[in-house]
Amino acid sequence: MKKLLTVSILVAFFLSVAFPLSWAVESEAAATGMTGTPDEYKDLEKTLKQDRINSLESRISDLAQANRFLAERVNMLERSVNDLKDKVDRSFR
Repeated sequence: MKKLLTVSILVAFFLSVAFPLSWAVESEAAATGMTGTPDEYKDLEKTLKQDRINSLESRISDLAQANRFLAERVNMLERSVNDLKDKVDRSFR
């Protein structure tokens, strides 16, 4: 029983020391991330806009390629249906 009490006190002590230290590290990281000049923000904004434009262009390219593939597939299916229809029409004549 004494061992259990001793272990729980040690764990409580460790947690009471560890949590404030981890919060201090997080607050320092948050504080340092918010500094910057207006020029840095403008450059960052330009970079983000360019990345977004590049992403949208690649998506459009992918969609155009998928559209071409599906259009070709529809043409192939239409030809197959027409061929089958011709075969059925010939068999009933």
